[in-house]
Amino acid sequence: MSVIEAVPDSDMPPKERESAPSSGRLRRIARTLLINAAQLGIVGLAATFLMFVLLRTIPGDPARTVSGPGGSVSPEQIARIRSELGLDKPVVVQYFDWLSAAARGDLGKSLVLNDSVTTLLSDRIVVTLQLGMYALAFALLVAVPLSVLASRFTSDRANRSVRLVGTLGIAVPSFWLALLLIIAFQNVLPTFGYSSLSDGISAHFQHMILPTIALGVGMSTLLFETTRASLIGTLNSDYVRTARSFGIPERRVYSRYALRNALLPTVTIAGLEMGALMGGALLVENAFAVPGMGRLLVQSVLARDYTVVQGCILVLVIVVVSVNLLMDVVYSLIDPRVRTDND
Repeated sequence: MSVIEAVPDSDMPPKERESAPSSGRLRRIARTLLINAAQLGIVGLAATFLMFVLLRTIPGDPARTVSGPGGSVSPEQIARIRSELGLDKPVVVQYFDWLSAAARGDLGKSLVLNDSVTTLLSDRIVVTLQLGMYALAFALLVAVPLSVLASRFTSDRANRSVRLVGTLGIAVPSFWLALLLIIAFQNVLPTFGYSSLSDGISAHFQHMILPTIALGVGMSTLLFETTRASLIGTLNSDYVRTARSFGIPERRVYSRYALRNALLPTVTIAGLEMGALMGGALLVENAFAVPGMGRLLVQSVLARDYTVVQGCILVLVIVVVSVNLLMDVVYSLIDPRVRTDND
């Protein structure tokens, strides 16, 4: 327990009584975030190392990829290229060399495109982040209002209907839904390509509508089921019944007392699903020919362009880790009861 919490309120000056709980809470949140950041950093290192090792087990020699097509390259030339790329070193040494260079912003050069990996990713990460944020916003805008509406209907028939819709939404693969959307809206909306915000807001959102729906439907279904179940449990709690007994309007009961606590599992699920969202972007971007990082990753895997694959996965790991850390911040702001194990 912190020192501030151990001092009785009566022994503290009025100004200190007001500021102490707030400052104590901020310290607890900061300590929690530091611990979570360290844990997520370890997870990120483990994920990138596993990726690095697995790439070295895939059939194919990056040195031959660099030398170009054809079999006229001598073994001496292949050995020289491997030495220049550092492929003759142990895998652990290669990993730490790559990681130290990545920390300086140097992700190497593409083996196929002969361009800086950092440049290739910077041109595409914006597109993927836009698609991910649009899909997450779509999922929340669909899931939260519908869960509030559905929480009023708790009969067996309503529960069966919700479970059926939820199962269908989660079971439908994003790439299959993308193909259906392309067929259904090919004469209404753009189904291929990408338009940046600088080319016009209208054209940008027209190109992003279908990929956003294809990527966000599965997540919206999961968030809907989670929020609805949490909201029903919250509405049956004692403090909500007490609030109603005091004559507080139902709208305020939902917005101030029930929904805020019911959103805690939703925030957790949203953070955990961010990895799945980025994974789904790989398929959706290829289905709609969106020039994002997912499309670049698939093309690089097919071309055995290992340096680009490593850069893509590193950025994806950083995005997922950062989003989960951000969700910890949001969780701490929503729930003032968040504490560390040492409190």
